[in-house]
This record gives sequence, structure tokens and C-alpha cells, in this order.
Amino acid sequence: MSTSSAPYFFLSYSREDTAKQKRIVRELRERGINVWVDIENLTPGTPTWEREIEKAIRGSTGIVVLLSPESNNSEWVRREISFGEQHRKRIFPVLIEGDDHTSTPLRLVSHQRVDLRTKFESGLDELATAIKEYIGVKEEIATQSQVNIKAPRPTTPALDLKKFGVPALIALVGLLAVGGIYAAVNNSRDETPTPPPVTTVPPDVDPVITETATEPAIIENDEPTGKIIFTCDIQGSEICIMNADGSNWRRLTDTSLASSSASLAPDGRKAVFMVNYGNYSEIHEVDINSGDIQQLTDLNKGLGAPEISPDNRYIIFHYPARNLQLWLMNRDGSNPQELYSESGRDIHDGIWSPDGTRILFALGKGENNKLYIMDFNVREPQLVNDTIDTRGRSDWSPLDLIAFDQGGFFQHDVYTMNLDGSGLTKLTDGTNAQGVSFSPDGQWIAFTAYTNVAGRDQASCEIFIMRTDGTDVRQLTNNKYCDYQPRWGN
Repeated sequence: MSTSSAPYFFLSYSREDTAKQKRIVRELRERGINVWVDIENLTPGTPTWEREIEKAIRGSTGIVVLLSPESNNSEWVRREISFGEQHRKRIFPVLIEGDDHTSTPLRLVSHQRVDLRTKFESGLDELATAIKEYIGVKEEIATQSQVNIKAPRPTTPALDLKKFGVPALIALVGLLAVGGIYAAVNNSRDETPTPPPVTTVPPDVDPVITETATEPAIIENDEPTGKIIFTCDIQGSEICIMNADGSNWRRLTDTSLASSSASLAPDGRKAVFMVNYGNYSEIHEVDINSGDIQQLTDLNKGLGAPEISPDNRYIIFHYPARNLQLWLMNRDGSNPQELYSESGRDIHDGIWSPDGTRILFALGKGENNKLYIMDFNVREPQLVNDTIDTRGRSDWSPLDLIAFDQGGFFQHDVYTMNLDGSGLTKLTDGTNAQGVSFSPDGQWIAFTAYTNVAGRDQASCEIFIMRTDGTDVRQLTNNKYCDYQPRWGN
């Protein structure tokens, strides 16, 4: 089935669920729903595969997502959901296996879903009804948005407008316009006028419709959103936060102890960070709204770089033993344990993949490190690119790019590359740029850069953002002290 002018719905699913997918597609089509499925329209593995998937999502009226433990672990399903959300597509989650905990990604937990596990036929009826009602609402809104007014043809000889003054000309144009509207309205109605239909949103359909008349009329937000948390050297190192445009700056900590390496929880309500007690450092948590702080660890070690998993269940961090090791603990700080280590080399600055199934980290010594990706369960690291040499603080975007910095003393620059190490691209030049973090939508990068590189002024570091192609660089902070270690979140 190819895409056509008729409304169709893109189906997102895991390959492991193909058998159930085929039955669901057949049942939906029998109920009059036009479904687009990749294996019916594309040849897997071809060079145009990804572009055609994007094209199909853009042209769709909405996305039906089949939820299962397999799809929740599928990188492709998560990318399709993310791409659909970026293009403001209505998402219809359908639970086919597992439960909400194992099958529903964090970004869909607030969506109303259809459960096919115990009520397959009636659940499909419910889904088909919701989809049809949604199509009806969109078509009715589009119809009422398109007003077609035609002016009647003149039945009198053409007038010599030179004989009339400007007031008469304006009056004539006004009369013609009013007459045209009156004729068009009366020609389009019966003799007895009826009020226009009232559009109501069915209870099963989310009452948020961002489209106006037609799909091309959608205006996407091209400006950065979310919050950036960072270290601010006001009177010693503290944790500060601001909006993505630099507004609403405020301080989250105010202690005599140095605080650093903050990162936000997936929902943006809390953040974890390090507090230095002199001979050791511990992981703490701060409530973004109330400012309440809670200590999560009591290990009496020099811990570092805490990062919360996308499902908000775990925290990874590095732990000093004979060498730095990658450790894992529960979100509340309980059950800390070693996740991965290698003899003779440090492992540090772990970053979760957007779907939480893999971890990106630095492995090496001092400022000489390579980046590796490791499956959370298998734990067999794979080298990303053997030509780079980084200190280690990197990030992984929802669009599957890796950002990092490398370079000599006061000569660092920000780079991006694909997950397989290809496409290595240098984005900055001459500002000693470092400490990268992607925006939640993957369209922007926050980083630290120095405004006085020539003087090697250590206090001249500020927070900047730029688009992922290196354009549209914007400075967000401008202080007499150092602002650094930005981490972007919701």
C-alpha cells in the first residue's frame, strides 16, 4: 500500500512482533483504516530506507505504535516516535504484550492507550473508532478553515474611474466586496439559513490539535526549549539553572562545599550533582522547584559524572578504585555496584543512549581517551572511532549523533560523529569549546567556550549554544566568573 491523498496512519512496531503486526494491520483495514507498513512499501536495508520512513511519517495523519517489551527496546521504534512528535503527529499507543513498566516508553506514559492483550477484537474496534473520529475532527476543522468567496461578474459596462474621486472609488470597492460576499454566502446555502456545525472533540481523542487548515500550514518551533543546568563559580562552585534562551537564571545551591557535574532527571523536576567534601565526593539530588537537597550516596569515594537513566530507574557514575570504574545504582541511591571496569585503564563519564539500552563512555588515561558504546545487558564495549582523543565528557542525541570535544591545552573544539564513528565533523574553531550537551530534541548543542582564549583566562568561560551543524551560535551567560559543565534537559 503506497501513500496517497487519502488519510493514512504510519505503523511503528518491532520486527519481533511481526506476526501480531500482520493480524492487527489486516483487522484495521477491514475496519476501514488505511495503514502504512514499511515491509509492504520498502526493501529493508536499502539506501533510501530511512528517507522513505521519514517521508511516510511526514505525510501520515498519525502514528499507531505497537507497545511490547521488544518495541520498548527498539531503537527504530523510539526514533519513529521522536520523529513523529517533532512533526506533531497524533500518536495512538496500542499495548500488545508485557505491561506499562516493560512496554511503554517514558515519553508515552501520559498517552491514552488501547489494550489488546485481553480484549483484541473490542480493542481494535475502540482503536478504529478513535482514529476515525480523529480524522473527522481534522477534516471538519480543515473544511471550516477554507472559506471560498467569489465576487460576481459585473453586468454593467466598465466605468471610467478617472471621473470619480478617491472617496467614490473606495466606496465602490467596498460595495463590490460586500455584494460578492452576500452573493457567495447565499449561493452556498439553502433558502433557510442554518448555523454552522459545532466541532466537538470526542472523549477518546486528545483535545490538542496543532494543525490549522492543512498539513503544510504547520509551523514548527525552531527555537531551543527546555532548561540548561550548569556549574557556576559565584563564590566557589555552585549549581545554577536557566532556560534554553538564557532567561530565568537562578542558583540552586549555596553552600561552602563545591558542587559540580549536575544533570537533570528526564522529567526536569530534579537533578543529581556532586558535592566535594575534600578527600571524597558524594552524589546529591536537588528538587528544581523547592531547592530541597538530599544526599544519595555515602561511599566516601571520589565519585563523579552522575547520569540518570531515561526511564528514571538508575544512575550511572564513575567510581575510583585502582582505576576509575563505571558504577550503577538505583535511582534513590540504593544498591550501588560495579557495572564495568578494565585493568590498567580508567572508565568514566558514562552517558545513556536515548532509549536507555546502551551506554557511551570514555576509556583511557587522563585526557587521552577513546569513546566506547556498551549494551547495558551484554556489556561488551565497542570502539566508536580510533582516530579521536578526548577527555571524555560526551553526549548522545535522540537523532543518533555523538558530540564530544578534543584538542590541546586551551585549543579544544566540539565535534560530532555518527554512532559508528563515521561523519566526524568539527563544529567550533578557536574558542576552546568543550563540555557538550544536546538539547532534548537533538537540534542544538550547549557547550562551554572561552571569551579570552588569547589571554588563556580561566575565568572567561561562558555557556553557549549552537545548532548541530555549528551555525547560529548564541552566548547565554556573561559573567566575571566561570560558567561551565552545561547539561540540557526538559
